[in-house]
Amino acid sequence: MSYDLVKFCQYVAPVFTPRTPSGDINFDVIPLYVDYLISTGVQGILVCGSCGEGALMSLEERILVTRAFTIAVRSRIVVIFHTGGTNYLDTMELTARANKLDVDGVMLSAPIWYPYKNTTGLVEFIVEAGKQCPDKPVLFYHFPSLVNLTYDVVEFTSQLKKQLPNFIGLKYTDKDVNKYKELVKLNVKVFIGFPNLAYVGVEVQRNNASFITGPNNYLNPLIMEIVNTFLRDDIVKAKELQQDLDDIVEGFVVEGELMASLRHVMNYTGVMVGPPAKPLKELNKAQVEAVQTALGKPGKFKTRLCGHIKRLVA
Repeated sequence: MSYDLVKFCQYVAPVFTPRTPSGDINFDVIPLYVDYLISTGVQGILVCGSCGEGALMSLEERILVTRAFTIAVRSRIVVIFHTGGTNYLDTMELTARANKLDVDGVMLSAPIWYPYKNTTGLVEFIVEAGKQCPDKPVLFYHFPSLVNLTYDVVEFTSQLKKQLPNFIGLKYTDKDVNKYKELVKLNVKVFIGFPNLAYVGVEVQRNNASFITGPNNYLNPLIMEIVNTFLRDDIVKAKELQQDLDDIVEGFVVEGELMASLRHVMNYTGVMVGPPAKPLKELNKAQVEAVQTALGKPGKFKTRLCGHIKRLVA
């Protein structure tokens, strides 16, 4: 059953791990956060991914946070647990423990800092990790610029599909559109990872276009609108909406401070996710003012979001 839930899920928010001003995990915010996401049309969440800063958390913290989200979700939307990490043993242990959690799927990634030198080695690692969680569908997190990894993602996916029975697809955080099109032809689930490719996603996959992007946390209605407008054959309007999305994201992402920027804007919605995990820093006063100049004050931005929500989801 969970295989179908993940396969047909289209709009997934990679959730931030809420924190108090002092940096402790703020579990009290999670129920409000989940309810907010559902109200915007989000169909699933990715827990402890790059937005959730899982690599900066202990294994026990990641388990506790994932449990808290699954409890808040109450089976209303899909929950995917990112179990990739910085080393072999942690990845194997966390993936094995995920098999007993109330999650709908797991997402694996290449180890950070020590990249594999060939596709075969990476496939072997992901196959071994995926077998630790035989009862859940497995996705792969393709984000080569983050893990300093160069490999043929199409060949990798083709091999993985043959060797890991519960592998169903990947999150494609890459700007190579041709590779994306080749992956779709392999008949695997492909989630777009960059918001500026929303239009490309629906152009290539139409009704099957799927997304896991940071802005799905607060701009999900706009992403949905791009898809629905394209499917109504209003191509010109769909392209205009994509440009609108690009302009918004470009306006609030401070150069060199991606995670802090994404988190800061989440707070504009009224869901206070707090600062990033240490050693990451919050935006400074000047950076906050620059974001507000680009987007308008928090209240204005929230009103704009609510306008999308009212029109598209209610």
